[in-house]
Amino acid sequence: MSEERTAPQPDADAPEERPPGVISAASVLRLLLILLAIWTFFSGMALIFFQDGADATIGGGFEGDQGEAAQRLVGVHLLVLSAIYGLLVWKPKDYASLMWVPYAAQIGVVVVTIWDVITGDRNFTGSVLPLLVAIVFLVLFLYVWRAGRAPAIEEEEAAEPASTLPPSSST
Repeated sequence: MSEERTAPQPDADAPEERPPGVISAASVLRLLLILLAIWTFFSGMALIFFQDGADATIGGGFEGDQGEAAQRLVGVHLLVLSAIYGLLVWKPKDYASLMWVPYAAQIGVVVVTIWDVITGDRNFTGSVLPLLVAIVFLVLFLYVWRAGRAPAIEEEEAAEPASTLPPSSST
């Protein structure tokens, strides 16, 4: 009988060996995403709370001759949001970690628009359409989310045995 010798198979869970000082591409990608998230967060906060800082975040602000360029930059971000929504439609289980995005976006639009109307930075007639659309989407999202959850009463009934016979006593 001859024994076949095979090379030992690498363990799939074992960390990949690299020369010292080499960083994995996955680690660098995560770092870049963290930095991008921080930059995007602070840019959004600046646009919401410090409109004078819009020059630093969207390249010139919305006023004067830079307004059209700033609108195009915001439009690009809306296109990216629509791509995220498309991913959620295409493969909802694979991208379930992004399911909070549509809720947060609609809540943000409602809150900011109402705030701008209350403070007088925006007139109501000019903002009624995006406000109503955001409210309708938000209500529908919340309704579907709530309807998709099983009520606690049904869960308790499902856990109980279906027998209607009284318990028997043993003597």
